[in-house]
Amino acid sequence: MKAIVAILAVPAFFLLLPTADGAAVKSVPGRAGKVVIHVSGRFVEGDTEAFMSAFNKAKEAGRPVENVFLNSSGGSLAEGARLATAIKFGRLATMVPDGAMCASACFLAFAAGEPRFAAPTALIGVHKAAEKHGRETKSSAVATALMAQMAKELGVPSSIVGRMVATPPNQIAWLDASDLRAMNVKRDVRDTGAFARPSSPSSGSERASSAAASLSAASTGPGHERQSWNDFLDKAIALSAEQNQGAPAMVRSCTAESKVCALGVTYLLEDGRRALVTVMQDQSGVIIRREVCKSNSTNDYRDCADWDSGAQYRDFKTEDGHWVQGVSTMQH
Repeated sequence: MKAIVAILAVPAFFLLLPTADGAAVKSVPGRAGKVVIHVSGRFVEGDTEAFMSAFNKAKEAGRPVENVFLNSSGGSLAEGARLATAIKFGRLATMVPDGAMCASACFLAFAAGEPRFAAPTALIGVHKAAEKHGRETKSSAVATALMAQMAKELGVPSSIVGRMVATPPNQIAWLDASDLRAMNVKRDVRDTGAFARPSSPSSGSERASSAAASLSAASTGPGHERQSWNDFLDKAIALSAEQNQGAPAMVRSCTAESKVCALGVTYLLEDGRRALVTVMQDQSGVIIRREVCKSNSTNDYRDCADWDSGAQYRDFKTEDGHWVQGVSTMQH
């Protein structure tokens, strides 16, 4: 693929929803003695090397790799291109499972699969490239063009490539059922064995209500018995998607002065109040804060908690609609 060579020649660009570390790569048993490789988390340099190590170990053990599970919101474009190349030349299937996301740089890896699978609640999205601090520059425009060219070489329809190059880096264009059909993505995964997760008999509204209640009751900070950040974030994104016709309500903002970018997902709690889960990172991609905020019924102030320290404070909405941090509040 010609585009991969050019992509590796440009500076590193990072795309949406940062996590603390690089992607986790692990092998799990598949069907009939085969192996499934899971790749989850933000793509960083070295992830493809870890993937190839897992692939080669399985091959040496006489256990072919059946498919590649993907759950990533992006990361290094160059690493996404490398992983896509490894998947393409390995002629491996790709899968985005229930409740998982594959967006931004991850999309290239998904598109490289032969065949491609996506579970019913999977989220797959595209957008432009950006520099680490979120700005669009001449260099990021070149990176976007190269990403689009590689997507074309992987057989992605021009309609989806068009949305990729038209969607700002602080937004995500989520693919709908017709988009996935155009990509020949298989949605019925019941016959794929290791792909499928146990299905729930509850309706979508019941699942949304249950998820909202779970997120409403979630606690933060040291000393609490609580789920992991990734589990909490997965639930928030899935709930937001259910409440917004399949596309989670995600927002991103960057400030040149502080060189900090914030990415958040909003959703409604069981009682109708608004909630916001936010990740903040510096220009190097290092997470500096993770927080959860819940608004009052009139949405003019919100109580927030730092996920890691448990510190609590209250934000107030100004007359022009902006939020400002107020005083700290007592922990309960």
